[in-house]
Amino acid sequence: MNTAVGPVPVKERIAILDIIRGFALFGVLLVNMLMFNYTLTDFSFGRDALARPDLLVGALDRAVVWTIQVLFQGKFYTIFAFLFGLGFYLFLERGADKQAQNNKLFRRRLFVLLAAGLLHLIFVWWGDVLAAYALIGFLLPLFSRMSLARLRTWIVVLLVISLLIHAGALAMTVMVGGMLGTPDLPLFDPARAVYAQGTYWAGVQYRLQNEVAVALLNTVAMLPRILGLFLLGVYAAKTGILQNTAAYLPLIGRLFRLGAVVGIGLSLLHLGLQFAGSLFWAGVLREVSTPFLSLFYVSGIMLLWQGGKFTALWAYLAPLGRMAFTNYLVQCIICAWLFYGHGLGLMGNISLSYIPLLTLLIYASQAFYSKWWLAKYPQGPAEWLWRRLTYGV
Repeated sequence: MNTAVGPVPVKERIAILDIIRGFALFGVLLVNMLMFNYTLTDFSFGRDALARPDLLVGALDRAVVWTIQVLFQGKFYTIFAFLFGLGFYLFLERGADKQAQNNKLFRRRLFVLLAAGLLHLIFVWWGDVLAAYALIGFLLPLFSRMSLARLRTWIVVLLVISLLIHAGALAMTVMVGGMLGTPDLPLFDPARAVYAQGTYWAGVQYRLQNEVAVALLNTVAMLPRILGLFLLGVYAAKTGILQNTAAYLPLIGRLFRLGAVVGIGLSLLHLGLQFAGSLFWAGVLREVSTPFLSLFYVSGIMLLWQGGKFTALWAYLAPLGRMAFTNYLVQCIICAWLFYGHGLGLMGNISLSYIPLLTLLIYASQAFYSKWWLAKYPQGPAEWLWRRLTYGV
């Protein structure tokens, strides 16, 4: 008899996790929408709008990108990585006597995610993170039985290493930018011609030849940060703070205040340094502020939800979160169609001030669609396929 643990029934899902996922999808879409307007080369040389909002011509464009950089960039991928680690631990703990079976199912689940990430990377966009999450996720079982004290040590060490890697990359970007000359001069970028004007298959071929290997190699540099955030999720799951929010309200309140004071304070200092032209230290401070602002967002939602506020909003965010995998893939496909030459070709041809409006339109459409879909079916299409390939049912 097969006694393997099956998929989580809808009634056993932790509502606050779906709400946070649904909320995070908005920030991910907003940042990705801006990223689709640039190429991997732009980001490699720090010549994208998120790195240099000051180079944008229009005042409204600059204000919009400054806002996205400070409040959104990196914060929502941080939340998703945290939730990934938390979900992993909950997955393994379903049936304490079935640890070996759960580990096997988890590995199978990661192989499916890796395949999805590679397909997404090749056929949709160079900015995929699913493959990186899957590859780094294979390390998580090594930490499942670790004590909270040891987990804290690993988290701190990994995030410090990540900060050092980020600082080194920033230093190289600033140095290379100086060697190339004036940063607002155009940089030859064959990818822009391919994506902005080429056919769909020309883009696929370009990614295969020039970007897939780079994206996968970047996983090595991303490993300390993503693994550290995964372990932060494991740590939270072990404490039970998201499984039993009501019992931890005083702690959540303290975390909310910590995230607000440190995250907002560092963000203001980061802005001041960037306005002063100190790009290196501004970038370092933005990286340090990111987990604190993410903490501010997550703890704030938990407090509002536990306090019974905005119940109508949660009724739409939860379905978005239950279909997060489907919605993320659809978002990227829509963005590729909007910005690349095989679709509307908006890349480089749209004021960046329109990005928040486009984001709201897509996000709101997905919120209504997700609610409608889940009233008819127990999970989204991508979630259904992921479950079938993992469990065989």
